[in-house]
Order: sequence, then structure tokens, then C-alpha cells
Amino acid sequence: MTSRTHAVAEERDLAGALAGVLFLTAGVTALGMLVLPGVEHGHKEAVVALAAVCVGWGLFCVTLAQPERHGAWFWHVPAAGSLFIVAGVAASTGGADSPARFYLFFLLVYAGYFYRRHEALPYVLGCIPVALLPLLYDGEAVGDGYIGEVIVVCPAYVILGLLMIKGKELLVSLRERAEALALLDPLTALPNRRAMIDWLTAETERESPTGLILVDLDGFKDVNTAHGYPAGDAVLRETAARLIGAVRQGDVVARLGGDEFAVLAPDANTDAMRALADRVLESLRDLHHEDVRVTASVGWVIYPDDAPSVDDLIAAADFCLRGAKMTGKDRALSSLDWAPDGGDAVAA
Repeated sequence: MTSRTHAVAEERDLAGALAGVLFLTAGVTALGMLVLPGVEHGHKEAVVALAAVCVGWGLFCVTLAQPERHGAWFWHVPAAGSLFIVAGVAASTGGADSPARFYLFFLLVYAGYFYRRHEALPYVLGCIPVALLPLLYDGEAVGDGYIGEVIVVCPAYVILGLLMIKGKELLVSLRERAEALALLDPLTALPNRRAMIDWLTAETERESPTGLILVDLDGFKDVNTAHGYPAGDAVLRETAARLIGAVRQGDVVARLGGDEFAVLAPDANTDAMRALADRVLESLRDLHHEDVRVTASVGWVIYPDDAPSVDDLIAAADFCLRGAKMTGKDRALSSLDWAPDGGDAVAA
């Protein structure tokens, strides 16, 4: 959304639908007050007009609105207008005695949850003058104890609004942490396979030349067999550190799982990728644990030269990697070195 009112795109539809439900509820219940005993009915025309506005906007929100396409007006114009609607319905149905003043809780909850702090605070504070208005035009408000009510209710509005804002900020923070952890490999702290695919997808959508290197360790299983999984974990962490040291600034190193890693290189070309693949290979050449020597096999490709999509790019890189494995390991091959029909490979 243009104004970035909602930090999470998935909430826009919910926000639009809830806005519709709240306006419909306010409109229908305002009309209902016209037939309830004990509620002032002297300004029916005003109540009907304001209720019609609420019902009309509510129906638009739940049927025709497309929240992801609307600008800031879709969220802020009706929210600001609701303050005037509440004030008008309250004044038309009894002032200090009108149940309509409690519609302010609708706005507090909605703005506190869906709007960012700097956008929600004006609505939270705006509830206070609306609550105080009956003291200006309702001559019986003071005698009926309305001052005592606003002394209690106005701080309650502020506290509730701030709690909603703080609670939403906490939820967003927890969600962002969970999403960040879901994209990290816990052993090496590198991005994981999902993060790699997300990054590749973003690069292909930009139609930017992008290099992909797949790395598979040779002899790694012997480390686990001879020295146990803690030793294998140490080798994986060392591999991650060496790969980070070998790549260019701006490249991304990811762990795909097991002893498989990837390097993602933006703005790639053939010469740069060949040089990068050689550095990756050389950085892992003396990787060992005690008596077990570990090297690496590498396959690399470039989008869009070698494949038109993310899935095809990964498959092409994997094909080159398998070629390196099949022809002696400890080498880096590209599609230029490893023929698709399974022909002879040439060491990079």
C-alpha cells in the first residue's frame, strides 16, 4: 500500500473486511437506537443519514473494495470521519446519555492494531474531545455526573489505545524474529535453502544476470564416520567461514542442507563466475579433520544464459555439480565444461 499503513501485506484484506464489519455494525445499531425506549429520538433524520453513510461504506468494504490497491485515503479518510460520525450520532441520540459514545472503542481497537504508532496516536487522542463534546451542548451532563464518567473513560481510551499499539508492535517483532530464524541455518548461521530460493526469485524477477554456485563436500561422510557428528559440525562451520572469505562483497553464501552449500552472485558474467568458482574451490582444498582430507566439487551456472527460471537454474547447477563428482571431484564445472548429453567434462 502506498502509505505503508499496514506493515504486513497479508493483513490488508483482514483490515478492509473488519472496517466493513465495524461500519455495518455501527450503522445498523444506530438505526436500532431509534426504536429503543429511553433513547432520544428527536433527530431521527440526522441519525438515519449518518447510519446510511456507515452502512454504505461498510458494504463497499466487504464487497467491492480492493485494499491492496487503494491508497492512504481508503484507511484514513473513513477513520477520521468516524470521529465526526460518533460525535453526530451521540449528539442526536441523547448526548451524555447516548450509547453511541461507546462506538469510540471500535476506532481504538482498529487503529491500535492495524495502524503504526505515529498513525494510530492521533485517533487515540482524537477520542478524548469527542467524549468531552456533550459537556458543551448538553445542559444536563454536569448534573448527571458525566464529568466523572469522562474522568474515568478518557484515560481508559488512552491506555487501551496504547496497549493495542504496543501489543501489535510486539506481535510484529515476534513475527519478524520467527521469519528471520526460518530463513537461517542454525548450525552455520547462513541463509538456508528457502532463503536462497527467495533471493534467486527476487533476482530473476528483476531480470538481473545472476550466478549460482553449488558446492558439495568430498569426503565429508568419512569425517562423521571416523570422528563423529561433532567433528562433522565443526567442518561444516569451517566450510561456511571459508566460503564467506572467498566470495565477493555482495555475494550470498547459503547452506542447503547436509554438506551442500550455495553461492549466489548478482551481476554475474562468465569470467567473473569462473574466477569465483575457482576461489571457492581453492578455499576448500585444504579443508580436513585430523586424518580425513575434505575437498569440494563445484557446479556453476548463470541466469538467464543457462536457465530461464529458478527451478531450471538450480537443476542446471546440480547437473554441473554431478559432472564434477563423476569426473574426479575437487573441481569446478559449468555448462560450458559439462555437456548436457553427458559428454566429456573439462576441468575448470
